[in-house]
Amino acid sequence: MKNLEKIKNFILDILFPIRCLECEIELENAEPKERWICPECLKKIRTRKDQACPVCEQFSEGGKTHYRCEKETALDGLWVATEYKYEVVSEAIHKFKFDFICDICFPLSEILIRSILEVDEYDDFQDLALVNFSQESEEEEIYIEEQKNKKAETIIVPVPLHKKRYNWRGFNQAFLLSEYIARKFKLDICDNLLFRKRNTKPQTTIKSMKERRENIKGAFFISECLDVKKMIKNNNVIIIDDVCTTLATLSECAKELKRVGAKNVWGLVVARR
Repeated sequence: MKNLEKIKNFILDILFPIRCLECEIELENAEPKERWICPECLKKIRTRKDQACPVCEQFSEGGKTHYRCEKETALDGLWVATEYKYEVVSEAIHKFKFDFICDICFPLSEILIRSILEVDEYDDFQDLALVNFSQESEEEEIYIEEQKNKKAETIIVPVPLHKKRYNWRGFNQAFLLSEYIARKFKLDICDNLLFRKRNTKPQTTIKSMKERRENIKGAFFISECLDVKKMIKNNNVIIIDDVCTTLATLSECAKELKRVGAKNVWGLVVARR
């Protein structure tokens, strides 16, 4: 199977060579997932240093929802990794979603991970994301393991796709990103809890914020499986998506998760338009 994969990649490299979206260099000996944004260009993508309230988009420590904005969303906060205005970022997200290039999940995940770890001081979001993670000594790892039972767990939930959209794209981009994040930070993914029951119009095709909210309203439902619900109750949830604009999708997901007892619900996205 490995030989067949090598032959396939060799043929694809000849017919459709992969060039870095930023510097356009070809890295023939690298894995395809490492070519779309080469390592040097990936390092140069700046992560967000200051986060903002997801509702009013004014500065907020760590991206926490302002007290005055809490009535507008079920999200406790939103962590945005980088800026959509960077051409390489917006092009990567577009190719990921609409050109069906699943390998782009690798550089986008690296941006997410770096943004979480590069901050000067850890805030509420890091407390959730890094609950099981340590870059310290073995003694620190043992301490974290001992403390796990004293803290609420953090569960990763990818924004779900409708079955028709999934069949059209062939993968859920939010789930692919979630896999990298969960593996890096030793968190569990729960992708059999939240489902999309309506095949809504793509939010990008709707300009009005009011219409976007109406489009996505009631689009999600929670699994009736008691074991799955028990996994979420009184625990923290990070909802992952590639990009957000008006917050309507993430807010609707958060509302459903809070309904079944999630303690804190945060959004995590690569960029916000």
